[in-house]
Amino acid sequence: MRANGLDCLVLTGMPLHWDFCVANARYLSPIGGNAEFNILIFPLEGEPTSYVFSPVFVDYWRSAQDWVPDVRSRRGSLAETVAGRLKELGLDAGRIGMDGLAGPLDPDGWVPHSMYVRLQQLLPRAELVNVGDMLEKARAVKSDEEIGMLGQAARLGDLMLATCRDEARPGVKECEIYAAMMEVMLANGGEEPTLFLWTCDRSPRPHPFRVPTQRRVASGDMIICEIHPKYGGYFTHVERSFCIGEPEEKYLEIYDGCLAAYESGMRMFGPGQKMSTAMDAVKATIESRGLGICEAGIHGHGLGSLEYPRYRHHAIRADEGAIAAMGDEFRANMVFAFNIDLFDPKWRKGETGCVFAETVLITNSGARRLHTYPMEFQVLPSAQ
Repeated sequence: MRANGLDCLVLTGMPLHWDFCVANARYLSPIGGNAEFNILIFPLEGEPTSYVFSPVFVDYWRSAQDWVPDVRSRRGSLAETVAGRLKELGLDAGRIGMDGLAGPLDPDGWVPHSMYVRLQQLLPRAELVNVGDMLEKARAVKSDEEIGMLGQAARLGDLMLATCRDEARPGVKECEIYAAMMEVMLANGGEEPTLFLWTCDRSPRPHPFRVPTQRRVASGDMIICEIHPKYGGYFTHVERSFCIGEPEEKYLEIYDGCLAAYESGMRMFGPGQKMSTAMDAVKATIESRGLGICEAGIHGHGLGSLEYPRYRHHAIRADEGAIAAMGDEFRANMVFAFNIDLFDPKWRKGETGCVFAETVLITNSGARRLHTYPMEFQVLPSAQ
């Protein structure tokens, strides 16, 4: 803040996009989860204030954490709430840094236009400054405590995959399996909302969809899922492909390509190593097998997803700003999803495939995955 000449931060923690847009505020004030707002006023001098959505939650949040004792309910509009507190602090003519405006990781931002315009009207002497990715850069390298939280999230993801393995049988409804997987996450300390994508079909598209159906699973069905298990606000990312009974041989070939690409990346991940070199090796491995990319890349994980570091072959133009902003080298204690969703363009028009992903930690000497669930293609019993 001093380096940027800021008198105060206004972090607009809006519960959007599976709570990813609360990440900056929650990093400094541990309020969030179950779609709670966290509008954080963080002055350079003095104590911060968190504003939550409703007065009925204020006492709960004061007792649930001790980082920020000054928890209040919004009064009037968001702009009126923020402007009122800045005037109390004598900062109504200060340089106020705001997140949630357009930046390298989010070209649209998430702060409501009406809030920004009204703040300009209520604080005519203040200078509202777009802090861009200042907080995201600070959060890109994780502390040991954060890595511990991500380890707990990974544990939940392993339980969710094991539940799919144990519950997915012919005759069971898709939604029952999905619900059992969510239940085991919540019952073991997990938090909502979280990203959990799912598809069950004889020939699933090479990326899972949003919601399960009430259709009953049948022998020969493929299940592909992308899970962001969440613990204390921290998300990991894991993907696996399952089949009820023996899969078609082509699916095994595609999945072998996913694993080969994963191994080629892991061999080249490490502190000081270039992301571009490692990810080019991943792409070369995929292409050497004649496979096509639905998704193949890395993106940072922590209190949000699609953060730093970011280098995705399927969205490289969207990531150009992120790569330029953060640089091309891995650093120790970076944590990211490494997902590889592939198809064979010569088989069934490339309209079906397999998924695989792990959450990766850059260590002092290399890289390791945070999840422990088996990486092999999951063949499940075809009998009820």
